Amino acid sequence: MIVIGRLGDAFGVRGWLHLYSYAHPPENIFHYANWQVNHRPTMIEAHRPHGNHFVVKLRNCDDRDQALLLKHQDIQIDRTELPALSEGEYYWSDLIGLRVIDTNGKLLGVVDHLFSTGSNDVIAVHQTESSKPLYLPYLKQVIQKIDLREQIILVDAEAVV
Repeated sequence: MIVIGRLGDAFGVRGWLHLYSYAHPPENIFHYANWQVNHRPTMIEAHRPHGNHFVVKLRNCDDRDQALLLKHQDIQIDRTELPALSEGEYYWSDLIGLRVIDTNGKLLGVVDHLFSTGSNDVIAVHQTESSKPLYLPYLKQVIQKIDLREQIILVDAEAVV
């Protein structure tokens, strides 16, 4: 299973919830029919945009109390539902946990998560030598190589400040 979004707080009193999509573009989350929430199949009755995210009405979630039981739960799908990627493309979930090594051979840490900014994606690295995260832009100038088999991301040492 792979996480494609997260339910937020209840929205109103009729069972609606805030929804934060991890799909790209965000509305693609609704292209996947077989959602699972709490390891149970979950059907969408309705959805609509709401600011920079969505609100969603799930089947059998008919009031605020039921919605609150689903607050902060991940939305998952089977990985086989994801489309195939082209050479050199990766799903973020494939990068989480990879070791990050610079071109001098220094282990910088492990990929903790990724996020998108207006201009580019960013890799958040849990550093081995510091409690502070290291943020690396996901750019060709920084990311030299991604090797899923070896479980490493090679980054330009000069790009790491």
